[in-house]
Amino acid sequence: MPGGTRFENVSSSTPQVLHGDIVQVNVWDSHLAEADVKEMAACRFLGLGNIFSSDTFDVEIVGDVQQSSVGLDFLCRTSPHYVILPEERTFDATRTLCRLLNASMTVFSSSSENQNFLEEFAPFTDVCSPGTTWKLWLGITDAQEDGVWVDVETQEPITYTNFKMPYPIGGSHLECVLMLMDGSWADVRCKASKCGVCSLDRFSFLKLRGFCFDMESRTNFRLGGYLGGRPVFRGLHQLVIHWDAVSLHWSLVNIDEETLLARSTLPDVQSYPLGQNEWVAVEPVCGVPKGSAFNLSLSSCPESQFICNSGDCIDHSYRCNLRYDCIDGSDEDNCNIVFVGSGYRQHLPPRGTNDSTLRLTPEITITRITEVDDLQMAISLEFFVSLTWRDERLSFRHLDPERETSIPASDAAQMWIPDYQLLNLEAGQAKELEKTVTVTTADNATLPHFNSINRDIVFPGVYNNITSSTQFTARLTCSFDLYIYPFDIQECGIDIGLPKNYDGSVEFSDAERSARYTGPYNLALYTVKDVAFGPNSGAARLDLKFAHRQGVILLSTFVPSVLLLLVSWATLFVRLDVPTVRAPMALTTLLVLYTLFSNLSGSMPNTAAVKMIDIWFFYIIFLLFLNIMVHIFVEPFFEALARTATRVEAKGAMVPPA
Repeated sequence: MPGGTRFENVSSSTPQVLHGDIVQVNVWDSHLAEADVKEMAACRFLGLGNIFSSDTFDVEIVGDVQQSSVGLDFLCRTSPHYVILPEERTFDATRTLCRLLNASMTVFSSSSENQNFLEEFAPFTDVCSPGTTWKLWLGITDAQEDGVWVDVETQEPITYTNFKMPYPIGGSHLECVLMLMDGSWADVRCKASKCGVCSLDRFSFLKLRGFCFDMESRTNFRLGGYLGGRPVFRGLHQLVIHWDAVSLHWSLVNIDEETLLARSTLPDVQSYPLGQNEWVAVEPVCGVPKGSAFNLSLSSCPESQFICNSGDCIDHSYRCNLRYDCIDGSDEDNCNIVFVGSGYRQHLPPRGTNDSTLRLTPEITITRITEVDDLQMAISLEFFVSLTWRDERLSFRHLDPERETSIPASDAAQMWIPDYQLLNLEAGQAKELEKTVTVTTADNATLPHFNSINRDIVFPGVYNNITSSTQFTARLTCSFDLYIYPFDIQECGIDIGLPKNYDGSVEFSDAERSARYTGPYNLALYTVKDVAFGPNSGAARLDLKFAHRQGVILLSTFVPSVLLLLVSWATLFVRLDVPTVRAPMALTTLLVLYTLFSNLSGSMPNTAAVKMIDIWFFYIIFLLFLNIMVHIFVEPFFEALARTATRVEAKGAMVPPA
């Protein structure tokens, strides 16, 4: 056994069969040093057990066992192991089949290898292309450069050739190599159909999945020997897959019990049971009733790769990526993201950590403020509401660790997704634009059970976040406080509440909340100041703070009112003998100011509360009123004063001089 091994708990109640060689059985009374084990495994040190060694003790041999003595270096030699494919197929098809068998097309490196294989091939000379000397493909080609023969797998030039005249003929149409009956080679067209031969690494295995093995080592199969004229797939324990030349099916047999367990249903008799195929149970097996069909896969794919139906292997990152990476396109089949257990109840919410209340993590992103209606005390927004949670009852597949994975609508329809309401809508004015459900993480990737035929990586729901995101356009009611208008900072919000039937089972998280505003901060009449969640834990409230752009208000309200006041005051300097100018101008400024105030009041909410802007206008109006009163009473006053002055002057003129 290459590299050595050990036996534990060997039971004699069940017949055991060893298919291989036993070299040097040793028993020690203590542990060996790691360095000694490495030296013995590399065939650099001949270790003999101090309790027992088959090299020094007399051993009784019973049965049909061949015994021979070899040198130490013989145990670690690299010896070729061939698998003859006695079906006729093209060069490319043979190369593909060798790859699926975890092997490569044979290339001989010496005349001795060429001759030794010819002896091994002797039983198949009448099967492969009977009546001709052209027998089987070798893994050699000169497709890249005419006359330069290379290994088709490594693309390295070969060091040994066995062409005999008139071969190689050469030419662009003769690019592949066949072995003839006498062991010589010939260059031929690659489209011809001939038998093939693969070179197999003695340490390579195929894995049978879909059966009910109790140990992973039992899934290992390797090619060894022939039955029914075709290669045999031998399990490391009691199972064997061989070709039944009578029924023309591949048979799965338990050789310990000499029981036929299942037959393949491959329609093509030249095919091998590689990849994923359907089998029919001949006897009840692994819970499958007799006569029922079940699937098995046989491939060389390691745990880290996905198995195509054809038996090819691809990396899991190519699975369900909207591109055909398997030859048969099977990597784009069964691309469901969400898998629910048999006990899943969609109407029931999942439980939180340690069987506690489920906490939803809210995130609200405001993308655009379309209108701020002061008159109706309402605001129109476009925004996203996202809720994040985990559901331990679910499992996921085909997640991308580098980005969010979108869950199709068909999968989302099977899941529990939280309901909520927008509480402060104005007359129910909300429109749902788009709704998506995504898995935002790809944590704790878990390989499936070694018996599972489905090799997709599983991501448990308990470790991965689900996010439901909905885009809305809505008109929401607000409560404006306009006392210090236009120097006020208003608050308007988005109130989200959960249904009553969620009480005690689902609530919003107080600690993990996030709010964003991605639109422009400077609006036509307002400036956005802040976006943040409020402290209310019963509902999720997003507070949006915005302030009036004061430059607009100053230019449209305060500056005109001050100018009107100055114009009104200027009438005080008009001559008294022009009364038709002074009074009308003062009265006109009052009327214009009142019109300005009326227009401004019409664009503001109609509330009973007194606002600072009202006080300002009342003050200016009062000053203009006083100015008009001055104009009304100043002329009679000066006229009376003038008459008094005239009478005094007249009386003074009648007194004689002294």
